[in-house]
Amino acid sequence: MKVSFKKAFMLIIVLAVATTSIAAAPASVKAAPAEVNLWTYYGDTGPAAACVKTAAEDFNAAQKDYVLKIRNLAFTDFNQQVTTAIASGDTPDLMIVDNPDNARYAAAGALADISAYVKEWGQGDQFLAGPWNSTMYEGKNYGIPLGSNTVVLWINTDMAKAAGLDIAKPPKTWAEFATWAEKMTNKEKGVYGTALLAKKDETGTFLFLPWVLQNGADLDTIDSPEAIAALAFWTDLVNKGYAPKSAITDGFAEIYQQFTTGKAAMMISGTWNAATIKKDAPDLNWIVAELPTAKKAASSLGGENWAMFASSKQQDGAWAFLKFVVDPKYGTKLTDCMGYIPSRKDIIKTVAEKSKDDPTMQVFLKQMESAAPRGPLANWSEVSAFIQTAIQESLSGQKSPEQAMKDAGAAIKPLLKK
Repeated sequence: MKVSFKKAFMLIIVLAVATTSIAAAPASVKAAPAEVNLWTYYGDTGPAAACVKTAAEDFNAAQKDYVLKIRNLAFTDFNQQVTTAIASGDTPDLMIVDNPDNARYAAAGALADISAYVKEWGQGDQFLAGPWNSTMYEGKNYGIPLGSNTVVLWINTDMAKAAGLDIAKPPKTWAEFATWAEKMTNKEKGVYGTALLAKKDETGTFLFLPWVLQNGADLDTIDSPEAIAALAFWTDLVNKGYAPKSAITDGFAEIYQQFTTGKAAMMISGTWNAATIKKDAPDLNWIVAELPTAKKAASSLGGENWAMFASSKQQDGAWAFLKFVVDPKYGTKLTDCMGYIPSRKDIIKTVAEKSKDDPTMQVFLKQMESAAPRGPLANWSEVSAFIQTAIQESLSGQKSPEQAMKDAGAAIKPLLKK
């Protein structure tokens, strides 16, 4: 078959273009960003889930190497699902973990030792001691603090004034606190001087343990006269009718409702209420104050940590996200959204400056200085369960405060040796 010169020339041009296109194609195809997976216990909805979602979107937009994807699990199922994932070896790269649980997972070998990352990063010393210690296990680092919270005393100022109390001088000692609770109790109207959270779960330990620490006791001396006195003080509040008997089942939602509806003149609660209370109870007049103390100031450290799994296949990507979300350049966007206090000292300085005219935040920042972590212990959940049992037994009248704490001590001390 004859082919004209013109047709042959055009064929050569077409083949040349096609060959060039094929050869150039691989260079024009960019590698897809690596997927980094994060699990939380914030459920599928709610403010905390939305806040973390925003942080993920910000990270994904700030760089092209990784894409962070989130799976939100129910709080009640979280630890079980994480345990199942660890057993199967099919874990995500990251999780948000309640800070007292950090050591448990580290001790089980489930978390990545990120000490080398932290050393190269060189910013570990910027974190508050309490939050940072909750990420440590046997001298190694197994997480980065997400943010912190603590609890303070909330006071209904109208009820305090009506009882002849000086709101410029809130109670500073246990005795003063009991006096305030007594004077603001109105049994005929079903009004209690204070709400009390003594629920049989981790929140009960979270609220009670500061009183043990304030009186000079700790886990090692949980059966001492000082620790017994702390439980006796709580028990007296209920027995005298200054706090409701429902304290043994009341959680944060219940005490918040009691306080915002005028059924309790005081409550002990955290930073997360500051944003909601103005909306939920706009006519309520209130102040916050540091917790009353005995021998020293003490409060509980709440909040979560970011933790990387040992079996993560994308540890560099996970670390890239951690550095991004806790960097001063990202600032307080996440913690502001969640109603938390930053765990970094350098960022807290910024918060303190911005909130110098906000008396509520100033009290929380001051209280954070005495906020103590629970543990860290690999078997913290077992230790906490015995503390919860002692609270329940004493406040319900099943045992005396002394017997309840002595029994708790007998069960807890062998656990501490482990």
